[in-house]
Amino acid sequence: MTARNIIPGALLTASAATYYTVGAGLRCLIKKLTFCNTDVAAGYTVTVYLVPSGGAAAAANTISIAKALTLGETWECTEAEGHILETGGFIQA
Repeated sequence: MTARNIIPGALLTASAATYYTVGAGLRCLIKKLTFCNTDVAAGYTVTVYLVPSGGAAAAANTISIAKALTLGETWECTEAEGHILETGGFIQA
């Protein structure tokens, strides 16, 4: 097992987008997933999806819904910790 930062410094979009996909022959154990509102405005929300290969962002794979982040707030999505994504699985937010 190799520990690494899989989504360094990604900027979230206004709709669900893929930020990491597990490569062929690999599995991904999520140890920590952190979000930070570095913008100059408050009022952003984050919804996190852990999607199996071939799936799509939907209620069935939502692990956190519309978490509000205030200006400068950092939030650790503890709901993601310990989940394992199989080959082709992905993280959307």
